[in-house]
Amino acid sequence: MLRTGDRIEVFSAGRSIGTGVFIQFTSADDSLALNNDFLLWVDDSDQSTHMTDISTINIRRIA
Repeated sequence: MLRTGDRIEVFSAGRSIGTGVFIQFTSADDSLALNNDFLLWVDDSDQSTHMTDISTINIRRIA
């Protein structure tokens, strides 16, 4: 299980799409018309915040 602040690496189609800091998992939001669950994380490369559909990725905690 991930906790806020954990270091993570995010993969899509077997390729790393970034490393960063886990913030939280978020559920669908009717006001935004989102129907899936998402990973909210901050990318190390540019300190940008990403909301990534978890049905298309794998996540690995970095020790």
